[in-house]
Amino acid sequence: MNIKIYNDDLPSDLDLSGEKVVALDNEALGLVLGRDPLTLVQIGLKSDNFYLIKLNRDTFKAPNLTNFLSNSNAEFIMHYARQDLLWLRYHLNVEPKNIFCTKLASKIARTASQYHGYKDLVKEICGKDISKKEQQSDWGDPNLTEKQIRYAAQDTQYLFQIKDKLISMLKREDRLNLYNKCVKMIPTLVEMEIRGYKISTFDH
Repeated sequence: MNIKIYNDDLPSDLDLSGEKVVALDNEALGLVLGRDPLTLVQIGLKSDNFYLIKLNRDTFKAPNLTNFLSNSNAEFIMHYARQDLLWLRYHLNVEPKNIFCTKLASKIARTASQYHGYKDLVKEICGKDISKKEQQSDWGDPNLTEKQIRYAAQDTQYLFQIKDKLISMLKREDRLNLYNKCVKMIPTLVEMEIRGYKISTFDH
């Protein structure tokens, strides 16, 4: 894994415009919007290059990152896209348009299973047993530990393989069209939460 860490923003000389599929994840101080700030954005590429951006929480200004996330030519793979998109919209005012949610796809494709977490999918689809212990560590500390750094990169590492497998399953079971309809609803759910509505009817 080639992991690079940047403070505040992606560097202006890093050209990611040619990337067609990108893995994306976030870390925050908790799960309550408005109380727990977004602190880290993780970008993973198929080439096993990983970029961790530690956000400036005084300004939440990251123009290079937001420009990249607005690139409609890239598909952004996320696990539980609704949560990631909510944090990105609230803190960075950015809305990636072309998204794939592995959690939603898993719930539609893998109906025999009740286990749709990232760790579960990595184990079943990729054959790897990963730890999620660092998820609840202090992501507000400006000095990330080596374990946190590897964990953050790992949270995007397997999304490409998981997506390919889930797409195959959705096609096999004739559920891809249903998934495509459902994923289009996610930005609307994000908008509703931003405006203060509590969403429970579609807790994917």
